[in-house]
Amino acid sequence: MQIDVITRPEELRGLRDNWDDLYARDPDAHFFVSWDFLSHYLRRFDGDWFILAARKGPPGSPYVALLPLRLRTRMRRNTGELYHEVYMGGNHAADYTGILCAPEYAYRAIAVFAKHLKTMHWASLHLENLRMSERRISWLTEHLSDNRLTMRRMRRVNQVDNVDNCICPAIDLPSSWEDYLLQNLSTNTRQKMRRFLRKLENSGEFRITHADASTIERDIEILLEFWRIKWTPRKGNLVPGLVKSNRLLFRQAFESGTLFLPVLWHGDRPLSALAIFLDPVKKSMLFHMVGRDETADMLPSGLVLHGYCIRRAIEKGFRTYDFLRGNEPYKYSFGTHDTVLNCTLVRTKTGRNLGDRLDRRSLGGALQEAARFHKKGWFIQAENVYRQILNTEPTHDQALYGLGHVLGTKGDHRQAAECFGTLAAMSPQSVNAWLCLGIAQQSLNDHSAAIESFGRATDLDPGLTLARYARGRSLLALQRTDEAAQAFTLVLENGSPAPAETALRAKARRQLQQLRTAKPLYILKKPERETPVIQPSVPLGLTNLLKVARPATTSRSISSVA
Repeated sequence: MQIDVITRPEELRGLRDNWDDLYARDPDAHFFVSWDFLSHYLRRFDGDWFILAARKGPPGSPYVALLPLRLRTRMRRNTGELYHEVYMGGNHAADYTGILCAPEYAYRAIAVFAKHLKTMHWASLHLENLRMSERRISWLTEHLSDNRLTMRRMRRVNQVDNVDNCICPAIDLPSSWEDYLLQNLSTNTRQKMRRFLRKLENSGEFRITHADASTIERDIEILLEFWRIKWTPRKGNLVPGLVKSNRLLFRQAFESGTLFLPVLWHGDRPLSALAIFLDPVKKSMLFHMVGRDETADMLPSGLVLHGYCIRRAIEKGFRTYDFLRGNEPYKYSFGTHDTVLNCTLVRTKTGRNLGDRLDRRSLGGALQEAARFHKKGWFIQAENVYRQILNTEPTHDQALYGLGHVLGTKGDHRQAAECFGTLAAMSPQSVNAWLCLGIAQQSLNDHSAAIESFGRATDLDPGLTLARYARGRSLLALQRTDEAAQAFTLVLENGSPAPAETALRAKARRQLQQLRTAKPLYILKKPERETPVIQPSVPLGLTNLLKVARPATTSRSISSVA
């Protein structure tokens, strides 16, 4: 059994037929691991999602199992230490998560998924809302067991209303509406259901519409506005983001034909709306969201709309009406049974990534954070991030450049010279690498080496006045006065009006005047612990400074934590 890691959108698109085949065959599969749901949702997280795909044969063979995941990078603000969290691919939008498997290969696939996960670099693995057989869950946790890790089953009880979000009530639908009324409902609920559905059907005041292409935008906004009004007092600033996320979710589900959105009206006044996902393969209807006018009391809109939808589900041949996560009491009035989800948190004992390395896909975002710290003067944090990048990719040119500058600012010119020396060896056409190496060498009073480095910089860029001036200073320090005078004279020939160039010409003019009177302004004989004699007048823009070609690196969002 071999594992491929799928990360590119075109690879994801190419999985469609294989994915659908596994979905149809897998008895543990559910809507939230279907192609229609996950392929759309994962695209929101470009650069963050990945899929572990298990195959039994050579490359190109059909996959026998798929594990969709997402990688999140976080940072400890006080140190700049980065670490990764791995989540199930559908987390935050999917009520359930899981692994898609051909049944005959489930054990072997889950074993190799666990083995592969332990070779990755993460500090925590969030196995949230797993809806799989107990047997598959035990296989997964058994093969994840490792003396570097801790594993804890998590509870998901909402303390405000004591709702357990690991419990999922659902109805196993009988073959007829009448059987459902008789077998699933209490006498009182059955009577109310019949009475209010008759009122809906026999009265000209009430009607139910189904969202279609001409009404979908209107109906989504009706639902979300009702939901926003109800939940803003409790959820506060989270509401706008949740509304935006669900609007996108509903639009995508409608486009893929997996959204049923009925709206209950009193005349032209909407009273309530439901968002229900449709799974024609597993014959399931999944109730996701309700919104209702809390000021209206003409009908018990929740009872009426759910009754209407359950009856429709039976008529259309669906086998399950699923209320999804949360054991709210009203759900049990419809004759439901419970399924329990598994939420397990796996963590490293050290709190650091396995292997003490970063995931390579995170390096672009890590570099951006290091540069931000660097620009703000937060050198401890910047150095920490640069070093983590280099620990993962020792030849990362932009991290070498940034770390060299931080070390030079701290006065550690020897290590700075090592960084810039490595960079110059890797990228001999980089003007900035040679310039910065020369400055570090000059700060170490290694003027012979500095003269050579500044010379390499001016060979690549003859107009680089700073390198010519710096080279003159090192020549002067070695008493090579004629060569120093020549270097300062070349600085004067630069006619750029830029303030920095004007300042360098003024300094070169003073040096030449002192040389003519045989009284040098000063000789470079400073100890290593002092700051560099020359500071580069080069901006920090790390992605633009190195004049060498690099492949594009995925930028990653990084969350900071205390």
